[in-house]
Amino acid sequence: MQIALPRTSAPVARYYSPRDVAFRMASTSRVISPIISSRPSALSERRRDSRARSTSDSATSRSVAHEAFLGTWRRDCTKNQHVVAYLVAHRVGSVALERSIERYEQEWRTAASGRDGEFEVHTTSASGTDRTLTYSLSDDGFVESFQTSAIFGNTPGSVRRFATFDASTRTHQVRTESSLGSETTTRNVSDDGSKMTCVRRFIDSKNDIDVTSVEQFVRES
Repeated sequence: MQIALPRTSAPVARYYSPRDVAFRMASTSRVISPIISSRPSALSERRRDSRARSTSDSATSRSVAHEAFLGTWRRDCTKNQHVVAYLVAHRVGSVALERSIERYEQEWRTAASGRDGEFEVHTTSASGTDRTLTYSLSDDGFVESFQTSAIFGNTPGSVRRFATFDASTRTHQVRTESSLGSETTTRNVSDDGSKMTCVRRFIDSKNDIDVTSVEQFVRES
């Protein structure tokens, strides 16, 4: 038995047996199927492009000023101005002079948020300071809790801090409210990125003391 396929415009009709038809269908399926399954969908391509753009945007969204703060900074105690007076105002006592000239380093890293101007700072010193603090940018500020503090006392407590960042002037500023009073710490990085100036102004809670100190930090890495 033979099956006649519909007549075309060709002058001669072609006939295929059921076996021939089944063979041709199976052959066509084997050829086309792998090609279709290996081709990525348009949706997959859009998702991949979106992820690539997201990664690129995250890497390039931070300002040059932000990048200038990153790295390890060591205090050059020969450039200190009124640092002893600042420490005395915080009731450090007889070790104020020693503390003012000890090794004091900070490593500035981009905070986990990745936000421009938001930093995680690891501070170490010869007298035992070993603290990591994230300076979150928020109108409500953030609370730093401690068991002991080099400048806020040897008993457990907490202080509220408010951090801001101005990329146009390469300025990072932190205002701190504590039981001792209030203070503002302002840091600027030089245009060539080799030096960081740290200015601290402290006013005690009774407004009897108003002292400003200046420290210079040099880049280690």
